[in-house]
Amino acid sequence: MEVSTRIVLLGMIVIALLYVVSLDARSHSRIISVQESADSPRLMLRRLGFDEPKLEYYRRRAITLDAETTRVAPGGPDPQHHSKTPTLS
Repeated sequence: MEVSTRIVLLGMIVIALLYVVSLDARSHSRIISVQESADSPRLMLRRLGFDEPKLEYYRRRAITLDAETTRVAPGGPDPQHHSKTPTLS
C-alpha cells in the first residue's frame, strides 16, 4: 500500500508542477501579445519568417531603382524574325 500512495502522491506533484508551468507560459504569451498588438502587421511578417530589415532594404532599393531607370516600350516584333518559312527536313 505504501508504494501505491507514493506513486499517487508523486503523480499529483508532477501534475501540479505541469499546471504551474503552463500558467506561467500563458501569462507571458498574453503580455507579449498585448505589447505587440500595435505592431500586428510587423508581428505577422515576423511569424511568417520575413526579416524586417531585409524587407526595408528591398523596399528602398526598389524605390531607388525605379526612380533611376526610365522604362520605354519596345518597338514591336522584329520584322526579320519570321520572314523565312520553316523547312521540314
